[in-house]
Amino acid sequence: MESNKKEALNLYAKVEDLLGIKEYAPKLYSYYYEILDTLEFNSLLDIGCGSGDFLLKLQKRYENSRFLGIDKSSQMVKVARDCGVDALNIEIEQLNIEFDIATATFDMVNYLTPQEYIDFFNKLKSVIKKDGYFIFDVNTEFGLSDLAVGNFIAQDSNRFITIESFYENGLYESNFTLFERVENCYNKSQERIFQYLYSRDFFKLLSGWEIDRVLPIKLYEMEKFDKEIYILKNVD
Repeated sequence: MESNKKEALNLYAKVEDLLGIKEYAPKLYSYYYEILDTLEFNSLLDIGCGSGDFLLKLQKRYENSRFLGIDKSSQMVKVARDCGVDALNIEIEQLNIEFDIATATFDMVNYLTPQEYIDFFNKLKSVIKKDGYFIFDVNTEFGLSDLAVGNFIAQDSNRFITIESFYENGLYESNFTLFERVENCYNKSQERIFQYLYSRDFFKLLSGWEIDRVLPIKLYEMEKFDKEIYILKNVD
C-alpha cells in the first residue's frame, strides 16, 4: 500500500480547500505557538508544508527566524511559494542544512507506512541539530476509527468530490473520487490515501529520540481526544 503516491497527494491538493480543514487550522496552530513560545530557535523546517499557510503565519510571528517548507506534492509547493514562503518539492535527505526545530502539522506522520516510519525518523535526525526538536501531531485511534470514518461530499462550480473512509486494525483508508469541469465535460480521477495508527509506544522505541512532552487535544471538540501533539528531542 502506497500512502504517499504523488498522484494521490496532488489530487488531495486539488480539493484541500473543499474539505473544511482550514476552519480548524487556527486552533491547531495555536497549540504549536504555545509550544514554540517556550523554545529558543533560529531556524525551522516544516515537513509536509502543504499550501504554506502555517509557514506564512510562523514567518509573521517569529520574524527573526529562518523558515523552509518541503512537500511531496509539486502542486502544493507551487501554492506555498505563490503565497510568499520558501518551499521546495524535495525529500528530507536532499537537504544539506540543519534546523533547530522541525514541525509537521495535520497528522503528516500518520501518512507514513510502517516501512517508511523508521527510515523517516532516521533521515530526520540528519537535519535537526543535536538537542533540537521535532513537533508534530498524530490522530488518535478515536480520531481515525470514530471521527473520520464514513462518507463525505463537497462541491463548487467546477469540482465535485466524494470520499469514502474506513478504519480497521490500525489502518485508515480514504477513497477519493474527483470530477473536474473542463469546458463542457468532467474529468474523473480516483485515488486511495492511507493513514496508519501510531501511538506513544511507537515513539518511545525510536533510536536517538526522546519524548519531551505529549499534549492530547480535542481539535474537533468531541468527547474524546482526537489528536496528540508530540515534542521529540534529538538526543544523539
